[in-house]
Amino acid sequence: MNKATLKRMTRRTEFWIFLVLVIMCIGIQAASGGGLFKSSTVVTILRSMVVDGMFAMCCLVVMVSGGFDLSFPAVAALAYSLATTICVNMGWCATNPIAGLLLATLIGFVLGMLNGWIIANFKLNTMIVTLGTQTFFTGVSMGLLQMQEITSTLPLGFRAMGESYLFEVYNEAGIRSTMSTMFLFFVALAAVTSFVLNHTMFGRALYAIGGNEVSAERAGYNVKRVKFILYSVVGAVSGFIGMIRVCMERQSIPKAMVGREMTIIPAVILGGASIFGGEGTVFGTICAVGIITVVSNSMLLMGIDTYWQSFFNGLVILIGITVSAVQAMRQKR
Repeated sequence: MNKATLKRMTRRTEFWIFLVLVIMCIGIQAASGGGLFKSSTVVTILRSMVVDGMFAMCCLVVMVSGGFDLSFPAVAALAYSLATTICVNMGWCATNPIAGLLLATLIGFVLGMLNGWIIANFKLNTMIVTLGTQTFFTGVSMGLLQMQEITSTLPLGFRAMGESYLFEVYNEAGIRSTMSTMFLFFVALAAVTSFVLNHTMFGRALYAIGGNEVSAERAGYNVKRVKFILYSVVGAVSGFIGMIRVCMERQSIPKAMVGREMTIIPAVILGGASIFGGEGTVFGTICAVGIITVVSNSMLLMGIDTYWQSFFNGLVILIGITVSAVQAMRQKR
């Protein structure tokens, strides 16, 4: 590796995030008496990354475009609650969960279209818009439709999908841990997101809009259409992810997604996505999600009170914002 390549590598945020992840894992491994690198612990951590990692991909593409989406947990919750209720009432998905997944994706797409239409047509602040629609979607779910928790009556097709696994491992006590098949969806979504951002005109448009919306429009990008498609697709994917969570947890709880954005957004910022737009990579985001997941799972392993997780998330937000600000100042120079 020559000096030029090394210099380019060390200037990238994801390089340092990956380095922090490696050092942190080594430190936790030593502090926990060798508990982190056990196969059962690794499988548990990777399994825990599935839902948060998939949501992080949605947040990443929005932040690359210069936007902020606070509504994706509410979109997911309303989509999976409504889809699960319909499946239970209609007797669908007794053996196959496809209908429920498609229904949740469709509902999420419609909700995302509302976000996209408002943001694209009225050019309002994305954080304010999605904060408003987050409250609205939660109100529809909990108030207007009065969605109920579904556990024991969850369709068997959902249970079977959530219980499917790629392989299983056992720890010293004989406790079984399984690598959920849902992990493949996380890998697939990360690969698709990376391809879209790096090898398609739509991805270039997102980076251009995030860098400078006016310049992107002058360069020929249809900013209104790109934003509408972006938020519609993010809504659809959020609905799909919500149903994946229902299958993995084997329960549909309308309030389960409340506050989820306060874990996901800091991870995306920490992974190198700029709060000003135009920056961010899939690899950096995955590394940052890995850091937060490892810390969360290692607290119990090391006997640390889980309330410290809120402190850590707040610290991550501050660090991420600082890094974004420094990056913006460098670009201006």
